[in-house]
Amino acid sequence: MANPIDTLPKRERLKARKSPYWYRLLPKRFIGYRKSVFGGGTWIAKYEAHGSAARREKVLGHESELDTFEAAEAAAREWFREFDADSSDTTRATVGDACQAYVDALRRQGRSKSADDATRMFARFVAGTEFGGARLTELAAGLTQPWFDSLMDRAPADPERRRAARATANRKLASVRAALNHAYRVLGWVGSDRGWTPVRPHGSLVKRDNPVKQRDAAFLTKTERRRLLQCLKPDLADLSRAILLSGARPGEIAKLRVGDYSPGMGELHVPFDTKVGGRTIIVSSQMRDLVQRCAARRPPVEPLFARADGRFWNNDAWKRPFKRAVIKAGLDPRVVPYCLRHTAITEFILAGIDSAIVAAWAGTSVRMIEQTYGHFRSETIGRLVDRVELL
Repeated sequence: MANPIDTLPKRERLKARKSPYWYRLLPKRFIGYRKSVFGGGTWIAKYEAHGSAARREKVLGHESELDTFEAAEAAAREWFREFDADSSDTTRATVGDACQAYVDALRRQGRSKSADDATRMFARFVAGTEFGGARLTELAAGLTQPWFDSLMDRAPADPERRRAARATANRKLASVRAALNHAYRVLGWVGSDRGWTPVRPHGSLVKRDNPVKQRDAAFLTKTERRRLLQCLKPDLADLSRAILLSGARPGEIAKLRVGDYSPGMGELHVPFDTKVGGRTIIVSSQMRDLVQRCAARRPPVEPLFARADGRFWNNDAWKRPFKRAVIKAGLDPRVVPYCLRHTAITEFILAGIDSAIVAAWAGTSVRMIEQTYGHFRSETIGRLVDRVELL
């Protein structure tokens, strides 16, 4: 089988599509290249076993990071070696083993704080329970659901405190599901996710008697945006402008480095999206001016949107100053940085930009765009049709 992705000219001739172009390196082991509509692409490794075990995939990185087939192949072979080492003698692996393997993976990725938080949670709520000792190959929703329900056994009766307890239980479920999905998709310790996927988190935690809908609080008018930016300190204002102008997630913008911007192409590479494995955003003229100002005369490894002390932004750093600015600006107290992303996507849709393009920019699916912003899409189509004189 000819290799369609081993040279740059071959990759440039490929058509952009969602499914990757695959090449088999070894039996059951493949390397793939997903071509982007904006140019470039993402490298992916895949292990595909026979029988009941589903395939496992890993995003290796964007073409800007792994610029040759040889570099991507080396990264794929390294993952295959780790996969083979972690997948041996796992028929007796338990939920507790999966949690420990997930913590180990977090530490290998340099995410020590997340690993410490997960360790404490697993030790308190998973270790020593019937659920924690269950074998992955025998795990069923009938065992996972009672464990999740038990997290609310001592929840207070007060409505506000009970809502907080439900949110905490949801976070614990998310951590356990992340560990189980890691055991399933990455390590291959179990052939199905049926043992935990049917267990759903608690529903909306927004007060039902609140007269203002959460969606109304999430969208900011142009006047509100300007008022908010004026109340923010310059470094946080730059971060907020970048979220608003790009429609990206706050965490993605906060992790960008100077080297992620390509001034010649006017592109911003977002390599941190865990859902799609990185993407390229064609920046607007306003975003270009902002990025060039923030990146001026700074090394490629430094934060693109840095705090005043030069460090990366994170949720703990922006939470309180952003909240103070929201109150000072007289906005709904529920406004958070993510509302800027929601506002940007809403404005993109109202401007008539195609849902597929908005989804690519935002790092999400067309289905999510249609489900969340479909009502705006209908209004836009109605206005466009009104411009056409049919009679």
